[in-house]
Amino acid sequence: MRFKRWLILVPLLVLLMGCSSAGKSSQDKAQSNNGKFNGLTLDVSRRHYHLSTLVKFINLVAANHGNFVQLHLTDDRDFAIENQTVGQTLDHATKKDGIWRNNQTKQAFYSKAQIRYLVNIAKKRGVTLIPEVDTPAHVNGLVDTMKANGKSKLARQLSWYSKSYGDELHLNQASIDFVENVDNEVGTEFDNQNNARFHLGGDEFTDKLTKNPAYVKYLNATSTNVEKLGFIPEAWNDGFLNSELGDLNKHIQVTYWNWTADQSGSLGARRKKAWASMPKLISHHFKVFNYNDYYLYFNITKANLAPKNVAYMTKDMKQYWKPTLWHSDHATKLKSLNGIVGSSASIWGDSVATISDKKVYQAGYQFIKEFLVLARKPA
Repeated sequence: MRFKRWLILVPLLVLLMGCSSAGKSSQDKAQSNNGKFNGLTLDVSRRHYHLSTLVKFINLVAANHGNFVQLHLTDDRDFAIENQTVGQTLDHATKKDGIWRNNQTKQAFYSKAQIRYLVNIAKKRGVTLIPEVDTPAHVNGLVDTMKANGKSKLARQLSWYSKSYGDELHLNQASIDFVENVDNEVGTEFDNQNNARFHLGGDEFTDKLTKNPAYVKYLNATSTNVEKLGFIPEAWNDGFLNSELGDLNKHIQVTYWNWTADQSGSLGARRKKAWASMPKLISHHFKVFNYNDYYLYFNITKANLAPKNVAYMTKDMKQYWKPTLWHSDHATKLKSLNGIVGSSASIWGDSVATISDKKVYQAGYQFIKEFLVLARKPA
């Protein structure tokens, strides 16, 4: 069973708490611009948005001095982009009302032409569109798409089933080669942007708390690959163990969402000892982003979209969160923005509830606006 990411609506708990092209020059510029590169992450895998809605989100970010929109393209229910390597092509899909659907899986996805259209609009608005191809876990949709489109043998060779996290890719050279091919194809549609970035995923994939050299090799290889394509590599913080910080590619910018992947009790305590905190990453010369899942995650459910709950989430964020608050309580507040590249609000589609694009956009509108104001404030 996967751990779910969402913004928790628990007022009592709060009271108890007391409380150009992306070459080397653009990377250096982004790294020195502490706290200034902020944006929005959209789960377009589990919740497909019409192209026009994505344009509205891009315009909203741009109008409020934001800098990026990250598209979470792969997860447990879908692989949301045209990709020959995975076997998802327009030849085996049908387009209706502007939305492409895989003829076999019936899942919606974005064509390469649609992605290029979004990238061109984003560039005109001064916004970077970031692809996220999440591996080695969150690949159920990818594996299912491969199996349904003539690549069953390859899917079986590359993946295994984890009781904790569902389908995962083996951490070996075959998976590295495959992921690099997928990323190369995806990257073609997202290249030639200022501050071009590629998010490699890396969340909710392991319970291992000792050294994991197979993942170090995997992440170093896939991150170096997207660097060669001209992207700044990004990854979730889950796989950054204190014991391995000297072994990981320092060019990876770490999107920090939770210290323990939402685990409490003895497992949470063990993870806090083994997983690198945001201050530890910064002290080891990694650049980081604040994706604080307690204050900045907006999960799409009918209850969360109710006006009173949206108002509460927005008020709670405004009252307690700052770009330097990287975990759920104030004890984890940093003294400065040093090492923090920026922050992101996130809209996740864990729920299978049928909710219109219009309602999601209307509910998220004020939350995103207020976040982008807070994200620009000095420490």
